[in-house]
Amino acid sequence: MTTSASTQSQGRIQLMETGIPGFDEIVGGGLPKHSLYLIQGLAGSGKTTLACQMGFAHAKKGEKVLILTLIAESHAKMINHVSNFSFYDETLIGNQIMFHGAYPSLARGGLRELLKLITASLSEQKPSILLVDGFRSIRNSSPSDLDLSEFMHSLNSLVASMGCTTFLLSPIEGNIPDSENTLVDGLIELSQYEQGMRLVREVKVFKMRGANHLLGKHAFAVRPEGIVMYPRLETIVGKKNAPPAATGNYISTGILSLDRVVGGGIVQASVTNLLGSPGVGKTSMGLHFIDQGLKNGEPGLIVGFYESPQRLIEKARRIGIDLATPVARGQLEIMWQLPLEVLPDELASCILDTVRQRGVRRLFIDGVEGIRQICMHPGRAPSFMIALLNELRVKDVTTFVTEQLNYITDPGRGNDSSASALYENILLLEFVEHNDAHLRQMSVMKLRENGYDNANHLVIISDQGVTIDGYISDIKSGKQADQPQ
Repeated sequence: MTTSASTQSQGRIQLMETGIPGFDEIVGGGLPKHSLYLIQGLAGSGKTTLACQMGFAHAKKGEKVLILTLIAESHAKMINHVSNFSFYDETLIGNQIMFHGAYPSLARGGLRELLKLITASLSEQKPSILLVDGFRSIRNSSPSDLDLSEFMHSLNSLVASMGCTTFLLSPIEGNIPDSENTLVDGLIELSQYEQGMRLVREVKVFKMRGANHLLGKHAFAVRPEGIVMYPRLETIVGKKNAPPAATGNYISTGILSLDRVVGGGIVQASVTNLLGSPGVGKTSMGLHFIDQGLKNGEPGLIVGFYESPQRLIEKARRIGIDLATPVARGQLEIMWQLPLEVLPDELASCILDTVRQRGVRRLFIDGVEGIRQICMHPGRAPSFMIALLNELRVKDVTTFVTEQLNYITDPGRGNDSSASALYENILLLEFVEHNDAHLRQMSVMKLRENGYDNANHLVIISDQGVTIDGYISDIKSGKQADQPQ
């Protein structure tokens, strides 16, 4: 949630925009102002980048930012490191953004001297934001638990009375029962999740007083423009809990013979799964679906993982479908992403943003296996897909999804898809042997809200496209001549 103003209200509490894409949504609309926050995480997790990015965002609005350093990197190194990001503005250094070394005060007089320094700095500089880097040095100075608790309580009262939102940076992990964790208003942790050779950065909000933050972990990335956060799709969709609208409208699949089989078409804003063996024609059927929408003047979107846009356009041309022209005219977008080092929530954000901006009415996801491969956390893929497909239904998007069956069916393994929860319609495409040849066969496994022909049908793919032509049983019984493939 963002607004044009630098603050917004949630009840009686003023919220401050973070300036970090996606972060405001995670923390419940923004950070409660004049509060004390602990940003923690092990070395390299992104604490300093996050804090500096927030500081520069507010300094550009004319607010003053004070950065106090304890035993951490020097001011020169800190400036040098963040200067590689596009949020960096050298003209703000020394004017809106001030640096001060606080460790000598801590070394000389402990927590009492450090608190005096902070009090004097806030009175003199009157900053809107205070960043304290290397806060773990305070714990390492071996204060008693009582002394540290008194310091944290005094610091919290000080920043609230001075109207200064304050961030403490500490290289630790875990919600431990120490004073720096329990006596702050907000506890944010940056971490890294590792699976095999892959690693993803994550943020988790342990607590946020005065805000309704999103629970659990959320992925983020460090880009040339700085940190970009991606709220976990399941938490957003679950929090909204928006039901799709009921509709009695039917739309064409783009294959007239298929429309007859499924009772006149498929329900608008439904999701259809084309489940089948490799090479059986799933992608070709999906391309017909998109082509029909383009002929109706409906903007379309194709999301693919394995075939590049150029190869997809060429495949469409060979079955009589022109995708190159609508792509050139902006009626169709082909979004291609290798299923490698990509964040699923980033991909979902791109899909949903494109749907909203282009007014997409038909979406074709070619190869749902690609989404499962990029979901690093075990077991996350089904809930992620439920959230994504529900959002598409709510946005009145009709979706086709292809899914590949194994070359060899293993009765003990089963199918990994949560088909009944994900899809209103399931069409099964397989190869069947007849007279030493493989014929393509299609059958309707599931179809909601309308009647359908449940027989096994012959599928023919030619340079004229895909057609559903007759019954497999008739061919096997000799009631009609074998059809060319």
